[in-house]
Amino acid sequence: MDMRLARMIGMCGLVVAALGCSKVSKDTSKVLANVGGEKVTEKAFSDAVRTLVGDEAKANEVLTSPALKEQRNRFLAEFVDQKVMIKYAEKQGLDKDAKARLLIEAARSNAYGQILMEKAIAKIEPTEAQLKAFYDKVAASAKAAGQDQGFPTYEQAKPQLPNAWKREQLKDASQNLMKDAKAQVATTIDPAWRAAEGPQQ
Repeated sequence: MDMRLARMIGMCGLVVAALGCSKVSKDTSKVLANVGGEKVTEKAFSDAVRTLVGDEAKANEVLTSPALKEQRNRFLAEFVDQKVMIKYAEKQGLDKDAKARLLIEAARSNAYGQILMEKAIAKIEPTEAQLKAFYDKVAASAKAAGQDQGFPTYEQAKPQLPNAWKREQLKDASQNLMKDAKAQVATTIDPAWRAAEGPQQ
């Protein structure tokens, strides 16, 4: 769960704006933080965690497990720090800065791509043969690196293999996603400005 929470912290900027919705709702839950007058409530924080985790049982574990208290607190701190930086930057006029807008647009594109890839992979369930082939590849790499001592057997590793296999598929999903996107979004580029195809030197 720690690794999952770390990924959530890395993505929390995607929903940080969703916190503090108490301004327009009847959210009367406990206020966990106040950033420049914007309230981050317990309900808003819990909703954000559930959105990022995508699994009710795992989200409840993140939100209630005593063993995850420190990670949970760090997650909230990251949310708060991002809000602080956004408000500070806006005071500096960066919400009107051309470079900042370009970087935000790039970050939004990357976030959309990541979510679309994860949704595509979530629908795929590996076969037994695919899991075994994946395990064999990882085991061979560990052996080649001299790290096979104590390496788990296929049966021991099997419960973790589906998620590990799906993460591996994200590499191919990135290329396929762009192909699908371009097939549905009409795009033209001036021939004189087209990048060369294939790997760049």
